[in-house]
Amino acid sequence: MDNLTTPPTINRIDVDEKTSEPIIVEVSKKELLAQDKKEKKQENTAYNKYDFVERKTDKSIGEQLKMSRLFQNAGDEKYNKRQRTFKYVSSAIFILFVLLVLAFTAYQDFFNASEQREPFSWSSFLDIISKSWIYLVFAIVSLALCFLFKGLKLSILCKSMTDKFHFRTCFETGIIGHYYNNVTPLAVGGQPFEIYHLSKHGIHGGVATSLPIATFFLNQLAFALLALFSLALISLSELYAIFPSVLKILAIIGLFCCMVMPTLVIIFSLKPRVGGGIVKWVINLGAKMKIVKRPELTTYKTMKTVVHNAKCIKKMTTRPLAFLLSFLISLFEHLASASIAFFSLKFFGFDLPSIGILEWLFIIQAYFILTASITFIPTPGNSGAADLSFFALFKQGLAAGLAFPAMILWRGLGFYSYIIIGFLFATLKKKSDNRKKLKNQSVT
Repeated sequence: MDNLTTPPTINRIDVDEKTSEPIIVEVSKKELLAQDKKEKKQENTAYNKYDFVERKTDKSIGEQLKMSRLFQNAGDEKYNKRQRTFKYVSSAIFILFVLLVLAFTAYQDFFNASEQREPFSWSSFLDIISKSWIYLVFAIVSLALCFLFKGLKLSILCKSMTDKFHFRTCFETGIIGHYYNNVTPLAVGGQPFEIYHLSKHGIHGGVATSLPIATFFLNQLAFALLALFSLALISLSELYAIFPSVLKILAIIGLFCCMVMPTLVIIFSLKPRVGGGIVKWVINLGAKMKIVKRPELTTYKTMKTVVHNAKCIKKMTTRPLAFLLSFLISLFEHLASASIAFFSLKFFGFDLPSIGILEWLFIIQAYFILTASITFIPTPGNSGAADLSFFALFKQGLAAGLAFPAMILWRGLGFYSYIIIGFLFATLKKKSDNRKKLKNQSVT
């Protein structure tokens, strides 16, 4: 009976000043009325008219990131308990799955090597890495380039909209984005924190919102094109036969998933009514197939996201030179990320003598196909699936006992380093901001 008489608690997402983690904060009645009015206006615009009229606001982005309808039961203790239980159980399953994959690949590499591969020996192991140490340096440089390219991409777009590069802020934003993208499933957690960091450090309003959305769009589009090119090019060569049939099918499915959002954004930018019709048709089809449970709400949310993204991209296209340059940098960023895999393999002696100088090109293409095939795996960094796929695909080019450490080095540099560097930076940056805040308060 209490649930029927007591009105639900309405909350918003904010960021804790001490831990830099998202927290739930109760919204006042005045804020709620203003938010309801704003949501109705957005619904009429995005869902019924599909136009792209710009709306300006003087509020900070942190105050705009309200999600009142998503957390109506956040004050319910039973709901919170279920949520915590699900979080602990899912985390335990995720960790167990990753450990099992690591144990399986280690056993296969050290104790169950095929007759075609040389048996493992410590002398050969030390000999190989002592001769190829330079590849480890190149792998670390490739990681640094990934951070540099993302910061540079944000900075160029920022310059085109504010006449200032704000390189330091944009570089820091890229580090934070990498961190939260890698600790959340499907790499979707970074954008809100990128927006928050930009707005807190001198880049306000629509610019702070547009930059992360535009860079995400360019990143997705660049990856999809590189993966499509890799799949098409390798399919014309004899090396295509080494890819398992399952991997080829999953790569095509993953590539399709990667292309959905960029394609919808482009269609909405050019023909919003056509894009709206496509979204409605797809979601209604999903409802008939019993895949989508609440088609009207799903349609509205999808429209809202795509229209907002399309508005940001449309704004960026008014600056074609900056937009094109940022897209090229996105391509370089993905190539740098793929090069981490290449240099990790070469550090442990990977060699394909039959193709010679084209070895880098082949591994880069294989990397994009592999990544596309696991892109829809709902674990942070596609953990487990990425490890197993990498090991299975490249172990034949390495001596026994070297495929497992090559996989560990690749995951360490290409995934866990983003988390470690991002966490350390976020912690130190928070302390620095607090010191500046206290100093300013003492002066005033």
